[in-house]
Amino acid sequence: MLQFAGDLRRLRRRAGEPTYRELGRRTNYSAAALSEAVSGRRLPSLAVTVAFVRACDGDADEWTDRWRRLADAQPGAPGAPPSPYVGLAAYQVEDADRFFGREALIGTLLALVDERPFAGVFGASGAGKSSLLRAGLAARTQRTPLVVTPGADPVAELAVAVAGLADEPADRVHDDLAADPQALRGWLAKASGDLLLVVDQFEECFTLCDEQARRWLIRALTSAAGPQSRIVVGVRADFYAHCARHHELVAALHRAQVLVGPMSAEEFRSAVTEPATRAGASLETALVARLISDVAGQPAALPLVSHTLAETWQRRRGMVLTLTGYEDVGGIRHALARTAEQIFDELGEADRTAAQRLFLRLVVPGDGTQDTKRRVRRPELDAPAALLDRLAAARLITIDRDSVELAHEALLHAWPRLVGWIARNRDDLRTQHRVSEATAVWEAHDRDPDTLYRGARLDQAVRLRERLNQRERAFLDAGQAAEQTRSAVARRAARRLRRLVAVLAALTVLLAGTAIAAVVAQRSATRQRNEAVALRAVDTARGLLISRPQDAQALALAAHRIAPSDQTRTMLVLAHAAATATTLGGGFATTPGRVAITWEPGVTDGQQLWRPDGDSWLPAAALPTGDGFLYLMSADERRAVYRNGPVSVLWDLSDLDHPRSVTVPADLPVADSLDRTGTLLSGVSEDHRAQVWRAGERTVRRLPAPGVQSTALLPDGSGILLCRLVGGVYTVEQWTLDGVRTATLLREAYRMYLSAGPGGLIVATSETGQAVLMDARDLREVRTAARVDGLRHPTVAAFDQAGPAVALADPDRVQLWDAGSGTPLLSVDTQGLDLGAPRPDGGRVAVLGPRGALWQLDSDLPRVVREICSAPVTVDWDRLPGATPKPLCPD
Repeated sequence: MLQFAGDLRRLRRRAGEPTYRELGRRTNYSAAALSEAVSGRRLPSLAVTVAFVRACDGDADEWTDRWRRLADAQPGAPGAPPSPYVGLAAYQVEDADRFFGREALIGTLLALVDERPFAGVFGASGAGKSSLLRAGLAARTQRTPLVVTPGADPVAELAVAVAGLADEPADRVHDDLAADPQALRGWLAKASGDLLLVVDQFEECFTLCDEQARRWLIRALTSAAGPQSRIVVGVRADFYAHCARHHELVAALHRAQVLVGPMSAEEFRSAVTEPATRAGASLETALVARLISDVAGQPAALPLVSHTLAETWQRRRGMVLTLTGYEDVGGIRHALARTAEQIFDELGEADRTAAQRLFLRLVVPGDGTQDTKRRVRRPELDAPAALLDRLAAARLITIDRDSVELAHEALLHAWPRLVGWIARNRDDLRTQHRVSEATAVWEAHDRDPDTLYRGARLDQAVRLRERLNQRERAFLDAGQAAEQTRSAVARRAARRLRRLVAVLAALTVLLAGTAIAAVVAQRSATRQRNEAVALRAVDTARGLLISRPQDAQALALAAHRIAPSDQTRTMLVLAHAAATATTLGGGFATTPGRVAITWEPGVTDGQQLWRPDGDSWLPAAALPTGDGFLYLMSADERRAVYRNGPVSVLWDLSDLDHPRSVTVPADLPVADSLDRTGTLLSGVSEDHRAQVWRAGERTVRRLPAPGVQSTALLPDGSGILLCRLVGGVYTVEQWTLDGVRTATLLREAYRMYLSAGPGGLIVATSETGQAVLMDARDLREVRTAARVDGLRHPTVAAFDQAGPAVALADPDRVQLWDAGSGTPLLSVDTQGLDLGAPRPDGGRVAVLGPRGALWQLDSDLPRVVREICSAPVTVDWDRLPGATPKPLCPD
């Protein structure tokens, strides 16, 4: 090791002896870390070694080989004792002898299982639920344990597990279970007279299963629970509301729930020291104290701790884990990111691209919840086997019998590169996930043509073709072929319709005695024909929205002239918005107003700010947001909150040429809202208390109200709205910032997400698809302006700062409401277009469309027609067989 360090020093001399400060600038490592690397006291990490060598113009490959040969002789080499820590993976049943710190909770859970046939274990991601269920409950129960996860096909997962225990053919078990979910009870009894079925990661029931599989699983588990077959489900806490939507789960979980919270200091000390003690090793007292300090206030840090200790084990001194080794791997905050980044840096260019696609396929983007990992079958992955093996060896992914998944959801917020990938591809990930589900449905129905995509949904999916696997590409190919066939059939039908109209005309002449009836019939036929032609034109226009918006606009206008309807009005608004869409730089990151923020190819690790200049924009400063994404913006657009994994950054955009970051206290939860100027931020803490923070100050104010679910600051900062769970009912209340309740505004059976606008306007949306628009200018008499049903969660509410208008945008529709009169001004079906970030202004709603383009949805239809007709517009009437050519624009 001394020779290795000496050679590093000689390499530095040959490079002209740059200072360690200069080397630090070149490598992004501290001068102290680089100086320590050449001291000879211990072997530096490979990442530090390679960075040092490259900064001194050395051969990185040669030094990598030398480092690995030397590392083989270190305590962490293959011949050394195995690590007592499992890293990111959950503790399994066979790891019970090194699982500590949860003894009290295990006893509570064992007692609950003895009392109740069905129980639920809830906790945040990273709280240790899987380890508790496997190495705790399943390892210590006197019953026969059986541990499964739902996956996308819970029938198959349970069939394989039960068949192995009952020593029966899996196909036979699968057929019985598929035919009747209540058959699970009989098979569990046959497998063992006294059995404990543990269903870990039960949230996959909501993220991976379709509706039919979800209902089957819930009914099977709740009906199977009984005296001889105990059922325990492990569920991520943010999916608690999803469980509450199913009455079978509500009844089964009544007084049968365990909440997994953070460990106490003594429990944590036992969890980190006892595995090492059993392996004949120990931890420095300073290391234990540092670990306790680093995880304080981080209830989901256990997998990161386990991973960091596994890495520290490789750098121990003899059989002692040291604080120096812990700091060398980067500590809790950086060990996982460093490991993932090091593995990624060592990949070739092709493998890096394949790794990015692999990691994104293993993610389910959150829909009102946090992002979750996703288990994928091996045949669905195009990644090379060697890449999978390498990532599995690094404990970044887990390869099971026939599936692959992330080793832990901690990767989703601890590895900045992955966080950035997800943020930049969130909409595409949702589309890709829907394509994957649609492909499975298509295959399950023997490739039924009625299950194929068509129109805009097909065009949107085709755009992601390079990211899809072979099965999904076959699904798209079949959809495109069916679309071509459908168009040919429509043309033949139109020709037959024209011949039929000709025959009817001839019959009219011949049957003069029935002239009146014939006229009525002809008018009816003409009306029906026109309606059919108009709907076909609407369908064709939707398919052209992205690729040929000008043609879509002309077709929509023709359809509206032939047979006006809600569908033609919607398509006219959409097509006009697509045809007049504008973009800037690499695409807007949010709808512009006082400032525009764009993705800019020339800006490294950030976004570009722009200031308005009449009808155009002038570039201002670059905003160094790294892989963060825009999360909240104040109404005056002078403050913006960016999220980068678990970290929030508040940016002051008052001076667009010199944006300034404002430090956010580490104990502040994810922000729910800002006031109008961005001076105040609010959020909900882990113990469900509202917290308010004033920008620039270090103290966080906690309101005394318990059971808080969501918050919204009033625009003027004079108070705060709280959604609280009070006696089983969700209540919307207004409080002062001093902690005094001033009014109760609304009570509902479901959790509500709040938005506060100007002039006392309040919008409360829920996961049930309803939004309530309220006028709270007079707290003594709060008026419900409108109730909007049929929405999809999540629904985004945005206010017109100049008038009482509210825009509501969900994944399928954009609406504009006059909150004063409670009447709808605009309702546009946007299914498959992924329009978002609404901004209402004077009867229009600006939204972001595909590739960051800015669309303007206009509620004034005559104005839309005038703007279309201000330029020459023509229609190829042969495209609409059966339609009578008409002038499109009024004289």
